[in-house]
Amino acid sequence: MTRTEKIEKVKNLEEVLGSAKCAYLANLQGMTVEVVSELRKRCREEKVRIEVTKNTLLRRAIGSTGNEVLLPHLAGPTALVTSAEDEVAPARILIGFQKEFKAPEVRAGVIDGKLIDNDEVKEISTLPSKDVLLGMFMRTVQSPLSDLVSQLASPMRDLAGALQALAEQKGGVS
Repeated sequence: MTRTEKIEKVKNLEEVLGSAKCAYLANLQGMTVEVVSELRKRCREEKVRIEVTKNTLLRRAIGSTGNEVLLPHLAGPTALVTSAEDEVAPARILIGFQKEFKAPEVRAGVIDGKLIDNDEVKEISTLPSKDVLLGMFMRTVQSPLSDLVSQLASPMRDLAGALQALAEQKGGVS
């Protein structure tokens, strides 16, 4: 790589890390081309970015983006796995892949500047997606409000039903 290419690569990595909600470092060593291709495919489907990069270039990019907590985990072949949309999707893909193929090794991750280790990545991978969590939250918020509206409307319904029954009993309009 020429010096210009390296500078461009560091700028590209800085942009990726700057826009990412999370970043994970993984070791893809020992994985066959077919298995890595499957991992890349699954990442694409979930809008997760995966890239194998030189540690020296990644070290420079990490240093300028505020993710310095990852620096001690840069050793050996490193894949940078990021997502600009969902913090859980990369963890779910990596841990699911780990269960299926015994690889990749997840070294560490960072979410909102907090370092997370392999065990915490496993915990995060069990969380539902952000959309599901938001749906659960909205149901929790809406339930008491729906009950309140129903209780407030109940006397009016009862009154309308009583008036309707009285009108039918008196032989009025049905």
